Amino acid sequence: MTARRTHIVGAGIAGLSAALTLGRSGGEAVLYEAAPEPGGRCRTIHPADGFSHDNGTHVLFTANRQALNLLKAVGARDRWIEPERTGLPLYDARTGAMRRIGLSPWSWLRPSRRPPGIGISDLARILRLAFAVQDCPVASIIGNRPIMDSLIGPLTVAVLNTPPEAASARRLALALRSLLWPRAGRLLVARNGLSEDLVQPAVETLQTLGVPILAGQRLRSLVIHDDRVIGLSLTDRTIALRPEDQVVLALPPYEIERLLPALPVPRRFEAILNLHFRMPGLERPRFFGLTGALAQWLLVRRDHVSVTVSAADAAVHRDAADLAAAIWRDVVPVLRDLGLEASADRQPEARVVKEKRATIRQDASSLPQPPLRPLANLALAGDWLGTLPATIESAVISGEEAVAALQHAPAAGAYPSRHHPHRREDAA
Repeated sequence: MTARRTHIVGAGIAGLSAALTLGRSGGEAVLYEAAPEPGGRCRTIHPADGFSHDNGTHVLFTANRQALNLLKAVGARDRWIEPERTGLPLYDARTGAMRRIGLSPWSWLRPSRRPPGIGISDLARILRLAFAVQDCPVASIIGNRPIMDSLIGPLTVAVLNTPPEAASARRLALALRSLLWPRAGRLLVARNGLSEDLVQPAVETLQTLGVPILAGQRLRSLVIHDDRVIGLSLTDRTIALRPEDQVVLALPPYEIERLLPALPVPRRFEAILNLHFRMPGLERPRFFGLTGALAQWLLVRRDHVSVTVSAADAAVHRDAADLAAAIWRDVVPVLRDLGLEASADRQPEARVVKEKRATIRQDASSLPQPPLRPLANLALAGDWLGTLPATIESAVISGEEAVAALQHAPAAGAYPSRHHPHRREDAA
């Protein structure tokens, strides 16, 4: 009997998750990636000048159980560390004040970990947000309260990459509920970098499982006949599929629209800006939140500092040099507080990475969604599918559920909604 082969197109986190799910269950898979290397948006960039850095400051929470399970499966869980064990340092650029806050309500039992200005009425607002029934913008529930600036606003743009004035309360609620569990709000970063601590361990595991990864292979088109994919037209080859073969498209929505134009997909996106300053840092990573500044997050590594501007549509078109200068001035006080040599008048070498379509815009409107399994032998994967926030966790879940859809769905287009109710509490 000929073994069924699954062709997975896209080697970002969703594609890697699908390939690992298949490989670990004994299935046969092939992974195709258009870029020179896997990882998608979640990778380390290695330019010719030697200034290596992650494309962005991706983090995990201990609430992200599926992502952590993937790390355990590839032997990389211990590479993700908690840089701020006593609460997230939050620097207010307007006042120069630094305060540590807890990301879980359980940590607020200690007054020193409570977000500034939080009161009883704020707790009621947070509960309303965490259990939102009807969708509406996050800001319409919290209002103009100090808690918006000190906690909910930064958390919203971190999780949804959408301004609180528009961001979906129901999507954020899924993340907030997961943080209600004790010890669920611990923030984790890759000790060395995303490629070394996530992508490469996954690739090595796939190699051990006999799953090949073919880089430089962009999917030009699908060959479809009678509601089935019968061929893949790639960069330098055409793959003819056997009747038993299957396909997972782990691609962003605009690529799905190009390949399958009849499917409804989200068409609105939000940008992310990442700036990397080349300078001596710290042996152990440190992570800070920023308020009253253009950027929201600061990650200090051994040989560089990375700063992130989420929901960056208003800033992404600004001149790169002007952005670097403005953000450098904002972060200098934090770096000096860490004992690093930093002067507002002496900006180090900077690299600005603009991702104009970093994530879908996750606002309170109803987003177009395709069926998980639009063809009899084809399923979709990606962090943008379904109702969970578009995060690493969502990407991992989507890869697993695409494989399940192909294995168990009764008919094309008939597979149920991507996120089963018991999975909703896993997102952050």
